[in-house]
Amino acid sequence: MTTSFEWSLSPGSIVQGRWNRNSYQVERQLGEGANGKVYLVRRNKSLYALKIGFDPLDHQSEVNALKTISGSSTSFNGFLLESDNFTREGQDVSFCVIRYIRGKSISEYLKQHGRDWLPLIGLHLLRKLNELHSQGFVFGDLKPENVLVCDYGSVELIDFGGVTAKGRSVKQFTEVFDRGFWNAGSRSADEAYDLFAFAVLLLSAADRQRRLQGFKTMLPQNRNPETLLDMLKSAQELEPVAPVLRRALQGQYSSSKQALADWRARSMLKPPKTAAPTGGRWLKLCFAASLVLFGATLYLYWQ
Repeated sequence: MTTSFEWSLSPGSIVQGRWNRNSYQVERQLGEGANGKVYLVRRNKSLYALKIGFDPLDHQSEVNALKTISGSSTSFNGFLLESDNFTREGQDVSFCVIRYIRGKSISEYLKQHGRDWLPLIGLHLLRKLNELHSQGFVFGDLKPENVLVCDYGSVELIDFGGVTAKGRSVKQFTEVFDRGFWNAGSRSADEAYDLFAFAVLLLSAADRQRRLQGFKTMLPQNRNPETLLDMLKSAQELEPVAPVLRRALQGQYSSSKQALADWRARSMLKPPKTAAPTGGRWLKLCFAASLVLFGATLYLYWQ
């Protein structure tokens, strides 16, 4: 199995698909994960993310999942633009082109806007997971690096290399966010697996002392959800939604739909504080309007 490429695409280079014949100009590399490299590319006046897969079988599995969710009536609709391949240095290279997302990491967003945004970010993230679950998939490798926060706390998932059909073994995971690492359950792809990782991710975002990272060296026999539950008790920003996170860590949710309903009921009780830049009154009005619009969207979604 190929695990990496020794070469990279330089800015300005052109990728042309063999079958669809579409051409993309490389702007820069966005990142590199366990199963591929991602580049920011331009086609005409539009920007996209182009992912090159290290392993053809893994890449095709990811593309198949993207095709399914891209054709759904969820917010993932149209996420995948196309898939194709090209030849580089005598090597047949598979790639797919997906929506380019402008956003910040959770930590960057909270640093700029404040930790009171955590419950609303969690609400948006749970909605994304529920949409993915409704299409028969589990995200699998849910971690901060695979989540971007956009305007008004909206959330987008990136890097779908770990997406796994329900009932199968999780394809990819990151230890500290993995249910199996904490002896809290199997690595079978079910909705509760993602919900456990979701809870750990929120704890990580609220973890000012970065205790979570230190647990990587903990002996296997000492790992258990009680350690995470103790962390939750001291996470003041998560107090309104702590009961939901507690149930997720204890594996008491079998459905992300129920977790989302519980989270929505609790997180909307205390709207996040807005930052106070120039034109603060206008921004507050915009934010209030966005909350009303988001609430109406959720109401219609659940009807």
